[in-house]
Amino acid sequence: MRTNSGRLRLCLLVFLTVFCAPLPARAQNPCSPSGPKTTAPLAVETVELKDDAEVALEIEARSPGASWARKGSEAAALVVTVDGVYNQDVMLWAGDSFYRYSILLGRLPKGSHKVSVALNEARSAAGARRAEVKSLRADVPYALLGADPVGLGFAVAHAPVLYARPNTFDHFTDIPLLMYHEVLREGDDVVFRYTVVFSNEDGGTQTAALFARWGRGTDIEWVYETRLREGKVVAETFQGVRHETKAFNGQRASGAHPLLAVASDNNNFSDLACSAVRFAPMPVAVRLEAATRESVMDLYPQTYRAMTEELQREGRISDTPSDINTVADPREYLYVEAASEQAGAAVAFDVKLKGREGVFKSDMGEPRLRIERSGHYRTGIRLPKGSAADSIESVTARCHSHPATASGGTCRRLKLVRVLILKQDFTVQALPLQAQTEATLAAGETKLFRLAP
Repeated sequence: MRTNSGRLRLCLLVFLTVFCAPLPARAQNPCSPSGPKTTAPLAVETVELKDDAEVALEIEARSPGASWARKGSEAAALVVTVDGVYNQDVMLWAGDSFYRYSILLGRLPKGSHKVSVALNEARSAAGARRAEVKSLRADVPYALLGADPVGLGFAVAHAPVLYARPNTFDHFTDIPLLMYHEVLREGDDVVFRYTVVFSNEDGGTQTAALFARWGRGTDIEWVYETRLREGKVVAETFQGVRHETKAFNGQRASGAHPLLAVASDNNNFSDLACSAVRFAPMPVAVRLEAATRESVMDLYPQTYRAMTEELQREGRISDTPSDINTVADPREYLYVEAASEQAGAAVAFDVKLKGREGVFKSDMGEPRLRIERSGHYRTGIRLPKGSAADSIESVTARCHSHPATASGGTCRRLKLVRVLILKQDFTVQALPLQAQTEATLAAGETKLFRLAP
């Protein structure tokens, strides 16, 4: 998320002084972390490859007695090695529950390979130094031979590998929960964009503003893009510190995978640094032309659980939120997903409950908490504790002048896409809406949307 430069704490200097600077672009990566000392492997898988191939690994594991919500017992960490060489760490952020963690090992040469998973005691919480691995499953996700019409093989082969930010070590914060990729068409170009969902962010947008403007407490950041024209790579860029788009000139690992480091407290990146820990989530293929980025989380409800538990551990959840960095339990919110084209305008939403006076506002009466961006977006509206889904009567969209202007503005082609709640187990439930049409609102106008009976 964007942040004022005064609030941004850069880790780049720490990277460069504590760890190591890279050699010139395209040289062999000099910062490959060495594997930590571990006990006996928890699980071993042998992979037989008839040809060079990208290999993914699914680890079904848990950390007995751990909880991402409990300080000192957050999670156990696993270390993955391939043929005895460090590949990456995996943080068991789902805690005591078995969960399938999908990672990418990279491009491996033809032949037999030994994949080993062990406890990384040094990176595990003091109260969570146990791990159980139920199963390992290695797979070649997409063949790279011949034509690749949908780009999935290319997308896997170029997925970024992330060095962890040093000030997250042993703090169990800002963990990459999920990576996804999109294939975008821009004229004659094909763009592969990679985005990461982090559990939260230590700097940047305040927690209550995250819920009001994005409908979540996670941090979702695009990491890297590669642009193809007539089948050839013509540009590679990444999201640098202060959200600057920069040309990628960094190192690569395990084939064509760009190496990037998380370099700021609001999870922007650098191609000039490295650290002792790295992650390589398997990218999920998605299409978001008519959906929000948050909708990817809906497919993986455990991400909402990790989000909530990290906020709880950091003291950002309260029954009586009193400041911009405090929210209620995310399961007490109604999430509104809508779309519009803002022209000098901003939008906010009110929720009316049956038999109750007044409304509950997404912007909480603060103009800066309204949504100015166009396209598909999501917001969260806090409801009274214990409100049932069937007590929600209507949602009203309000069009306002942009906060930077005194008057005017239009919210064009506004429509309500979905209305959602999080159930107690963090799965997403969509509530039925009455049929509706798009509307264009001038600043000061509203549109009422009723839920279906």
